[in-house]
Amino acid sequence: MRDVTKTKPSHHRQPAVASKAAAGSQGPSTFEGIRLAAEVQASPRVSADTKAKLTREIADYEGSHGSCTQTFIKKIRKQIKPQG
Repeated sequence: MRDVTKTKPSHHRQPAVASKAAAGSQGPSTFEGIRLAAEVQASPRVSADTKAKLTREIADYEGSHGSCTQTFIKKIRKQIKPQG
């Protein structure tokens, strides 16, 4: 018998860490991600460091999931929503 489990192209991809770093440096790429990042940048109550962190988080999420889900969008919006 021959072991063919390692012959799939998916086994020859680069590690996920490298692709996440590349995605983080490029920023969001989907329509939902770009729109959400624009909302984060337009938020007046969020510091610049938090804006950068949230934008990286959006890009990383897109890198691992393909696009932003409604649950993730709600989570980010809750973080930038004015407390009152």
